[in-house]
Amino acid sequence: MRAIVVGGGKVGGYLGKALRKEGHTVTVVERSKPKGQRLGDTSNVLVIIGDGTEVQVLNKANAARADWVVAVTGKDEDNLVACQLAKTLGAKHVIARLNDPTNAPTFAALRVPVVAVTDMIVQVISREVQLEVEKLERVTLLARGELSLVEVDIPDGTPIRPVSKAALPPKTVLVALLREDEVFIPHGATELRPGDRVLAVTTLPEEDELREALGAGSDQ
Repeated sequence: MRAIVVGGGKVGGYLGKALRKEGHTVTVVERSKPKGQRLGDTSNVLVIIGDGTEVQVLNKANAARADWVVAVTGKDEDNLVACQLAKTLGAKHVIARLNDPTNAPTFAALRVPVVAVTDMIVQVISREVQLEVEKLERVTLLARGELSLVEVDIPDGTPIRPVSKAALPPKTVLVALLREDEVFIPHGATELRPGDRVLAVTTLPEEDELREALGAGSDQ
């Protein structure tokens, strides 16, 4: 899958590296030359120095052939413009980082999907082709507010165990696991360790049960 990340700061750099590790072809567009050079020097991600809100720069990044264009700058207006231009150029999918929740209606009116949790973007892109009908239904329910996207930090002293032994609530799905600088897509055999951050989709009544299952209790 071909992905373009607009914005090469901490968020964009993290996403670019994570998506590259998942085996995707990744290009990062960064306006600042020093930031772009730093990212290029410390990763195997292709970096283009330029403004992702300009057509010629997106053309250089080959946005017309992109499966995903992800705009994650610190400015919502830049993310919106980059996504709109990318759609016009022919990108299959776009998604934007939302910095200010009050701007959500503008993105919705222009049909630009937004995500406020960075790691969820990795999950959406990495699994988009393989999403089953059940998972698509969960995404729809999430948008309606019937499900909750929850981050849980596994505390020190929690026994190491595989996901399959975690006694998760029946309507809960683990979508990503962060361990230091790495991102994992959890499966039954994936180990849950102290210090891991788990991203999960669950029902509102099951949130406390999920935290208990991960050893975090109800004080997170």
